[in-house]
Amino acid sequence: MSGAMLVEGTDVRTQQAAELADAVESDCAHHWAIESPNGPTSNGTCKRCGEIKEFKNSIKITSWESEGSHANRHPR
Repeated sequence: MSGAMLVEGTDVRTQQAAELADAVESDCAHHWAIESPNGPTSNGTCKRCGEIKEFKNSIKITSWESEGSHANRHPR
């Protein structure tokens, strides 16, 4: 069974399609236990079937979250 690896910049619909394809291949309704973040990805292990999958720890920053958009609002 393959674990879908999320790639930075991947469209959310593409990620959801990959996850759905993985779910169709398995009879397990996965219950993921994901390791604490330590880098760009963390491994998760299904508590029910033992499948291992890599999960992305961060999401793409939007313009309203970037340093430049709020740097002048709250001077430090």
